[in-house]
Amino acid sequence: MKRLKVLLVYIGNEQGAWGSIAFPRPSHYYIMPGILYCAASLRKGLGPEAEIATIYLNRTVQTHEEMLKLILNQNPDLVGFSVYLWNRRESLALSQSISQALPGCSIICGGPEVGCNDTTEALRFFETHPDVDCLAFGEAEESLVPIVRFLSTDDLQHVSKINGFALNPRLGAAADFSRVFHTDSISIPSIYPLKPAGPAPENENGFPLVITRSANCGLAMVYETGRGCPYRCIYCLFSHRNHKPFRFDIERVAGELRWLLSKGIDCIHFADAVFDQDALFAKEVLRLCNEHNRCTSLFFYCSFTKLDDEMATLFEKSQAQICVGVQTTSKPVLQKIHRALSPHLFDRIRDILLRHPLNFYVDLIFGLPLDTFAGFSESVNAVRQLRPSFVMVFPLTMIRGTPLEQHAGEYGMQCYPDAALPREKLMCDIEYSNIALYKGFAITDLVAFDDVALTLFYFYHRFNRSLSYLAARDPRGACDVYQRIGAMTKNYLRRTGLRPTNSLLPGFDEEIKRMFIAILEQAGAGPRELAAAAELYKMDIFRILMLEAPQREKLFRAYRDRRDAEEPRSPLISDDIKIVLIAHAKVVNVFYSLSDLLTLDTLKEDIEPGKEQVLVSAPFGHWDAELLPVSSLQKRLLEIIPSDRPITVRQLKQMALRGQRGEDGWGSEAIEREIVGFAERDLVGIYA
Repeated sequence: MKRLKVLLVYIGNEQGAWGSIAFPRPSHYYIMPGILYCAASLRKGLGPEAEIATIYLNRTVQTHEEMLKLILNQNPDLVGFSVYLWNRRESLALSQSISQALPGCSIICGGPEVGCNDTTEALRFFETHPDVDCLAFGEAEESLVPIVRFLSTDDLQHVSKINGFALNPRLGAAADFSRVFHTDSISIPSIYPLKPAGPAPENENGFPLVITRSANCGLAMVYETGRGCPYRCIYCLFSHRNHKPFRFDIERVAGELRWLLSKGIDCIHFADAVFDQDALFAKEVLRLCNEHNRCTSLFFYCSFTKLDDEMATLFEKSQAQICVGVQTTSKPVLQKIHRALSPHLFDRIRDILLRHPLNFYVDLIFGLPLDTFAGFSESVNAVRQLRPSFVMVFPLTMIRGTPLEQHAGEYGMQCYPDAALPREKLMCDIEYSNIALYKGFAITDLVAFDDVALTLFYFYHRFNRSLSYLAARDPRGACDVYQRIGAMTKNYLRRTGLRPTNSLLPGFDEEIKRMFIAILEQAGAGPRELAAAAELYKMDIFRILMLEAPQREKLFRAYRDRRDAEEPRSPLISDDIKIVLIAHAKVVNVFYSLSDLLTLDTLKEDIEPGKEQVLVSAPFGHWDAELLPVSSLQKRLLEIIPSDRPITVRQLKQMALRGQRGEDGWGSEAIEREIVGFAERDLVGIYA
């Protein structure tokens, strides 16, 4: 008897790591786990009667034809697509091509972008996409088993067992528009190969850690410690699962994370809507990550409502990037969208954030009900005062099945077709799809928003000192400055034919400097202030050069921490310990005192020139550069340490002594100790 061949497909793309201070690679491919959960449920429900496979495709580097060939090579009897906003077009196009190439192959589409509210919507979908046999709504792990059985046998008895689905009219048009969600963690299978057993389950070799991608693209695993969200925001589908949030057992989470961390994956993206909702659970997970992590970046969504010094210490040690979804600082807007997170939260935890410089960023949404462009600008100005590592802004999108989408007219929303957006010549690399704006906005406001977004995405984490100074200098606030910089940047890009990327464009640094100086000149800055602003800009440029170095401090710091925990410290470390040459520091001449430069928006023309040598360090786990006075020893060592290969402590001492033996004290044991101490403290060491 021929086994049924089921292939589950997810189409992703490489996303730029705009927060490059938190990730070791400039871009990542995110492994969405949905098809893995569905595959595990199908294996359990269908047993030996079916062969279940999964495939992850990458539209950044794979053409439609290449993706189609990979699918057809599997010769599937049934193909299931996981459909999201970002892959809807490609998924449905492939469905049509598969149907033409394999007429007998059944096709299922699930995921948030195929949700239908009623029969009318379902019929409209099937009229447009007749090649699709069935739609699955909600969390489809359990509903897929009877769907697959029906599509493979045409036995209608299986249809009565399905919730959350719609069949193509040519198959009977049966439908149920409820959305199925798990109410506890017991029924959700683990997808990680902790205890491989039998030929069917995904084993370690089959787990999707090898995916076609660009040479410099990293791999990020989207991971959940549970499901559900405590908030009920009207624009989000994640928060309307009809049950309270739950967590998996900590033992299960511990085993899964230990396996993931052992694989050296580039990033684990925790998908929990509010990771820190259960403070004790969150602290336990952070302790586990800090103990077992060696080179993986971590990402969390948090509310910070339960942040204390203990949790902040754990976050700080993890070097994680944290997203705090503020969305707006307007009270009326927050009430309208049913978002319970107060923007005044940061007043309570401000001192904690000062004691623990966490790498957090904030989300803001443009176009929310009751908001205006002026209100959005006030939100940008307010969150900038928190000194986040990044400000992430999104245009409001209409997500199927959300209260906002179902009652758009009542909320005063205006939807804009994708075809209308190219006329506005938007340039920021944002997913401008399914745009919906409150009636107080116009589509032309998207141009101004795009200017702000371009500045935030391209400039904020690179030129943070300069932007902070410009924003504080301008009485109209940060958002106005960002909008002007974005507009000037677009003019430059159109003249040169370039597009903004996640790397510094060749020759663009001098253009940026001219833009910043032009803004200051318009504000009436004098020659002293302009000269000091150029020095401040120099600090940002050096920091960029260090952060974009080929190797990243983040990859090695965990090894040092592990060594420190397990090995006794000795006055002189042995020669078999290598020093990883990334110092992430440079010595530069700064012609104004640092304290004056950092308060330049207040001093302005009263700044006094001076001269000192400064060590500029850009530690990977923090959003800002460190600016420290330089000792003569540090300056000499930094001048001789290479930046592209490891050297031993013995080589370091020999190089230092060879270059400086004629000077007083350089041959002494005390100086040797100081050299090694500097290597341990300011460079990143790992065992050979």
